[in-house]
Amino acid sequence: MLLKNERDTQLFARKLVKFSKGSNIVICLNGNLGSGKTTFSRYFIQEYLKDAKIKEIPSPTFTLLQVYEHRNIKINHFDFYRLNSAAELVELNFMESTFDDACLIEWSDKFKEILPSDRIEIIFKILKNNNRNVDIKKFGKFKNLKIDG
Repeated sequence: MLLKNERDTQLFARKLVKFSKGSNIVICLNGNLGSGKTTFSRYFIQEYLKDAKIKEIPSPTFTLLQVYEHRNIKINHFDFYRLNSAAELVELNFMESTFDDACLIEWSDKFKEILPSDRIEIIFKILKNNNRNVDIKKFGKFKNLKIDG
């Protein structure tokens, strides 16, 4: 899927929220630095928690985890970039977090062995003219979900 601008990224995030509202979803976000992982995450969280009117959604690069809660909805936003081993995720209650409403994981490909079998992986690639190519891989209960295009 081609994302030509930030608005396309916002619409893509909105589309994924529609598919995920009311059920547990784990979205793994991979790609080079600056490819759009955090931008996608911000739009996803804002749309998912629209009623909360969250203004600031910082990157979890240094905190490793940002948690957003509103009206019994919980979204966990992880960033594995600075982690050295999957064992460090125990302190962040990672496995338990994957059962909440939504779990976004930037740089998830660092520790594929601990990812849940039911997940969506999105790979962002920077193209010419600041466009992004998005490759979507679906696993487990999401395997037949039609979200491409």
